[in-house]
Amino acid sequence: MSPQGKRRCTLSLILLLPLLLFSQKEEALDSISMYLDFEEVVVTAQYAPTSSKNALQNIRSISRERIERQGATNLEQLLQQDLGIRIQQDLVLGSSMSLLGLGGENVKIMIDGVPVIGRLDGNIDLSQINLNNIERVEIVEGPMAVSYGTDALAGVINLITKKSQLNDYELSLTQQLETRGESNSMVDAGIRFHDHWLLRINGGRDEFQGFDSADERSSLWNPKKQWYTDVSLRRNLGEDHQLRYQFSFFDEEVKNLGEIRRPQFNPYAFDDDYLTRRISHTLAHEGTISNNIYWQTVVAYNDFKREVNSYRLDFEPGNQSLIGGDTTTFTGYMLRSVLASKFRQSVVNFQLGIDLRYEDGSGARLIDPAADSPGKIDMGDYALFGSVRYQPITSLMLEGGLRATRNTRYDAPLIPSVHLKYNITTDLVFRASYGKGFRSPSLKELFLSFIDINHFIIGNPNLIAEQSDNIQFNLNWKKKFRDHRLNLRLNSFYNKIKNQILLFPFIEQDGVLSPVGSDQSSTFAYFNMEEGKNKGAQLKLGYQYKRFSIEGGVLKIGYFNPLSETITSVDPFTYSTEMNAKLAYRLPFTDTDVSFFVRHNDRFISYYPEAVDENTVARQRIQDGFTMLDASLSQSFLNNRLSISAGVRNLLDIQQLNVSGGTSGAHSGGSGVPVGVGRNFFVRISVKFSHKESTSLDDLSGKD
Repeated sequence: MSPQGKRRCTLSLILLLPLLLFSQKEEALDSISMYLDFEEVVVTAQYAPTSSKNALQNIRSISRERIERQGATNLEQLLQQDLGIRIQQDLVLGSSMSLLGLGGENVKIMIDGVPVIGRLDGNIDLSQINLNNIERVEIVEGPMAVSYGTDALAGVINLITKKSQLNDYELSLTQQLETRGESNSMVDAGIRFHDHWLLRINGGRDEFQGFDSADERSSLWNPKKQWYTDVSLRRNLGEDHQLRYQFSFFDEEVKNLGEIRRPQFNPYAFDDDYLTRRISHTLAHEGTISNNIYWQTVVAYNDFKREVNSYRLDFEPGNQSLIGGDTTTFTGYMLRSVLASKFRQSVVNFQLGIDLRYEDGSGARLIDPAADSPGKIDMGDYALFGSVRYQPITSLMLEGGLRATRNTRYDAPLIPSVHLKYNITTDLVFRASYGKGFRSPSLKELFLSFIDINHFIIGNPNLIAEQSDNIQFNLNWKKKFRDHRLNLRLNSFYNKIKNQILLFPFIEQDGVLSPVGSDQSSTFAYFNMEEGKNKGAQLKLGYQYKRFSIEGGVLKIGYFNPLSETITSVDPFTYSTEMNAKLAYRLPFTDTDVSFFVRHNDRFISYYPEAVDENTVARQRIQDGFTMLDASLSQSFLNNRLSISAGVRNLLDIQQLNVSGGTSGAHSGGSGVPVGVGRNFFVRISVKFSHKESTSLDDLSGKD
């Protein structure tokens, strides 16, 4: 039997285990808390850890339970089913996302409040962010520029790591296998000692072989290997202070195998290796001063390295020779310290903070004509921010915020925000907000020079910073009666971005770069467009009854067409609809968890200009819609010491979307857009060991 056949046979047997075995009976569970957690605690953009119900911002949280149910090992897999988030795939740069219609360059991705650096084409590759040590993921929609500065126009995604445990020691070993040739091995361990110390270590290896095919060089998806580890050490200082150090390491190798040339005589091929490495050190302190002031400080150092090597492989001699290479590095330094009052008897509270960031980069593809040292660039961003919260009555809360920034390359404006929260009734909450955003061009958008046989992308040192305005209205109704829980959320938003930075084909005349239509050039550069807009509304419904939970939603987004300002036949906005649903049920007697996830994206229409007989006409580019359907089973045994999950992602086997009319951009070609590796069955087995429950009040609280 072939290795692929053995793998499928093994997976088939394990898939049946949850239905054939019964767990040891524990105390009866009357409900399943999968999606509708009414009192979940959030920390992103808050004065102090608080329940999501009391948060001024519209924050949603994805729990560890859902991460495991989806069989998600990285952020890309987790967010595939989330309403308002669209995942895009690039066969060279990896996966990226948009949030409520705004691109990933406008979404700040953080781990415990520390931004992830190393953007490629403005985006963080979501498949490089593993979830092995993540307790939950918090998503804030809307500009968070007052709190987090540049790159937060669309919102922030904050991954919260595990920081506490109830036992003296814990050890978890997890293995996940997938039929598309992926294997993920994970280990997570923690030990408490001397009552005030907690050491946690986790790591893993993820290997993706590409599609099962006779010729690996014909695989659409490149094979890759990832290694990662996280080490954290926490020290409790007194009753309400803690100091934590965390070290993180990530390494990825992606192989792009070229086609065989001249197969009849001395065959050879050109191969590329893409190597990515991230190293980060974080030192964080948090605690309360005199019971009234919450203080949090984070100091971080991040290092990102991207190396590309090209080889010629001669098959008959079996020789491989290096024919070219490029290495780009970025280093980030951060100091963020925030004081926030929490006077319970006062109608006024405040927050005051500093946010100091410095980033430098080096590489042959980063060229600043004005720099003294070729291949080296840097940018500093130093800010003071604060807000005042006014609560004259229990049901009404108002907050005004302001951020003042000094950017070493751009004149940053004062950034204001206003938030309102009003409890109409105990169960009905109204929120409204206005926020201004600011995004300075990244170092790559300014100084990139990426020119080879497949690419011609350059930066534009004449770019100016983006500024945006955002308005949101939110109505949230939650009701609990007996064993029933209901949740309804209505949300509407409007975004307006000035000087939006986009990648466009261009021509050069007299030393000046000018954007043109996609049919006029195959060279790309970054340009400020005059204005970008989008607007939309979404409705979410949730219901939970004992062992049953269901949540669904619909979102409609209007995308602005800049051509409508010069061509009257083009509508100002093009609308696209998204729908999703999530269902969970815990079977009686066996306590087997059954989950279904479905997501539908409507077709997407955009316009681009084309010259016809010396006139400019508008052409449509239409990307087909698609439906993503996932399902899973989860079963625990031996008092939760052994757990098995099995399921299928992309049940409808969606791999590529048809695109008609126009090209797909600088990195894609042909008439299709990649979506995923197709139908993919997975099995996840986890074994847990622990000893002696501790009674530390700090850890019983699960404090972050």
